[in-house]
Amino acid sequence: MQELYFAYGSNMSSRRLRERLPSARSLGQASLADHRLATNKPGRDGSGKANLVATDGQRAWGVLYAVTVSDWRVLDRFELDYLRVHCEVVDHQHQRRIAHFYVWNRLGPELAPFDWYLAHLVEGAREHGLPRHYIAQLEAWPRRLSRAE
Repeated sequence: MQELYFAYGSNMSSRRLRERLPSARSLGQASLADHRLATNKPGRDGSGKANLVATDGQRAWGVLYAVTVSDWRVLDRFELDYLRVHCEVVDHQHQRRIAHFYVWNRLGPELAPFDWYLAHLVEGAREHGLPRHYIAQLEAWPRRLSRAE
């Protein structure tokens, strides 16, 4: 059985997600209303990790993937400290779809992500044709200099 996963962080990159879930299949871009991208989730390395924060009037972009039910156990281990929830996204064909995504459910200050991490977001956004203004926002995001993955 397959379910939908809305990836908005480094897992937007098919290359990155398939290293974790070889069976994941991209269904294209999608968006989530009344949310914005933030990097307020502190990683174990002290850098900022992607998170979605409820914000009226904003739209967060990401990639919709089909994953198997058994894949959740694997992905949950990578998404430590995040809570998996479901939401309604709008896909590239303007269809409303129910999908799961991961959220860090705390308030915190914005933290700069490492450049290698942000590169996964930009790679995924370009790969899946996210809006140019969103890609430009990602490219302009404050970042920290490299540290090994």
